[in-house]
Amino acid sequence: RTWAAWATHELAPMVYPNLTKTYGECRRALSYADGAFGPMDALLIKHVGALGMSLAHGKIKRKYGIEDERAALFEKLATWEARIGDRPFRGGDAPDLADVAVHGVLGAVAGLPARDDVVEAHPKI
Repeated sequence: RTWAAWATHELAPMVYPNLTKTYGECRRALSYADGAFGPMDALLIKHVGALGMSLAHGKIKRKYGIEDERAALFEKLATWEARIGDRPFRGGDAPDLADVAVHGVLGAVAGLPARDDVVEAHPKI
């Protein structure tokens, strides 16, 4: 449970600033709206939502004392990799709750530039 809580309280806060580095990345994170809402609603969600996300970016960085969002995320991922060691999962041969929690946190960035950077820098994860 300790590592599942770590995923929620240590890793997850590092993800948001990595999704919202630029207005364009914020819009891309909200691109799901195109298929989920009507054209006008999707337009508003993508543009107004991206503006809100951009404005919150700095506040979140200050709250967690983040200077370089990618470095902060990669530091947390290095901690996770060290915990896994040579095993396929933290739980050993099969995933445990912590593995599922980390997968869930990182699943939030699927299809976004932050995910590409994570996979390139930390292929084991």
